[in-house]
Amino acid sequence: MNHENCRESASDEDESSTSAKSSFASLSSKQWVTIVMLALANFCSTVAFSCLAPFYPDEAKKQGMTESQTGIVFGIFELVMFITAPLFGKYMNTIGSKNMFVLGLAITGISAILFGFLDFLPSGNIFFFASLAIRIFEATGDAAFATSSFAISAKCFPRNIAFVVGIMETFAGLGHTAGPVIGGFLYEFGGFQVPFLVLGLILIIATALGWWLIENFKDDEIGSSKGMLAMLRIPIIWIMMYAIVVCAISLSFLNPTLSAHLQSFNLSPTMVGLMFLLCGGIYTLSAPVWGLLIDKFYCSTLVMVFGSAATVVSMVLIGPSPFLPFDKNLIVIGISLAVLGVAAGALYIPTFQSCLDAVNAFMGPTVGGFAVESIGFAWTTTIIGAIHVMFLAVVTLFYSPCCKSDSSSSQRVS
Repeated sequence: MNHENCRESASDEDESSTSAKSSFASLSSKQWVTIVMLALANFCSTVAFSCLAPFYPDEAKKQGMTESQTGIVFGIFELVMFITAPLFGKYMNTIGSKNMFVLGLAITGISAILFGFLDFLPSGNIFFFASLAIRIFEATGDAAFATSSFAISAKCFPRNIAFVVGIMETFAGLGHTAGPVIGGFLYEFGGFQVPFLVLGLILIIATALGWWLIENFKDDEIGSSKGMLAMLRIPIIWIMMYAIVVCAISLSFLNPTLSAHLQSFNLSPTMVGLMFLLCGGIYTLSAPVWGLLIDKFYCSTLVMVFGSAATVVSMVLIGPSPFLPFDKNLIVIGISLAVLGVAAGALYIPTFQSCLDAVNAFMGPTVGGFAVESIGFAWTTTIIGAIHVMFLAVVTLFYSPCCKSDSSSSQRVS
């Protein structure tokens, strides 16, 4: 029975693939413009979000902020998105997806420009709370336009949703990867204001283009889904969720702390941005490869184990851990960041990434900032490595012969 269902689903996929290709060929020029518009918006917004990583921690330190406060400024963005995105989804029909897209993009652009004028404020708590308020404002706009982007994709491209969403996610990933490099270069070129003014103006222009180019349409009612609770009863789902949590923390805690860790090497902001690019760029390149391997060889468990083990190695070396008999080294840090990028690609393949990313991208910078301030960078990376060791132990126990009776359900989920 299952084999028949598989054959039927495979046949349906072939038919839908053929249909998708024919509809893809018949896309109008206006639809292509909409795709370019969505891609540009996702790219610019993620660049504006991530561009401050190479230089803001140093500027914040000059303004009297602690590392934990810097971590909160980084982390609050994703927490606000996590809270507001479902609300925007709920009221999508009332506001209208196009209106929400344009308004969100405008808020993101205005926020980016405002952030550039923070260095005119007095040092201390005023600078900290102003940074926090603008990031909250920016995150609200980002959540609005990001949520509406998916609705626009579904409405304008009903037969090419996967293709369009894939393009948006690709450009968002590129923006997140290139953001530190672009931000570091613009900061080195013109100071604190220039990165935010340039990116903010681009987003304002994108807002005007979106209002003009994206067509008006009536939004459909959103139906309810009841499958989530049933899935959460499956043990392997919790293991996958744990993997995503620790991977998100491993990556995002570097945003407010890595530039300070590299300060002793006297690197320029552009070079610090390139160090961030090592991790993000290799992640962007490796993630599709992991996806292909899993699709072809059905080896998701092995990939997850490899990703977690590689993260342990990366975290221990990047500090380096106090247990290791050598001091921090720029080449070792670079290699560790590259290994972390490969490991993140392996760990981010499992399901439930999207629903946990925002929470853990808040936890990483916030908890990481407090931890680095309290116990130092080396001990923090060591503890994160130990958390991944715990994950390896859980996976090993789950797939051991004594738990073999539960393995059939987990394999179906994988």
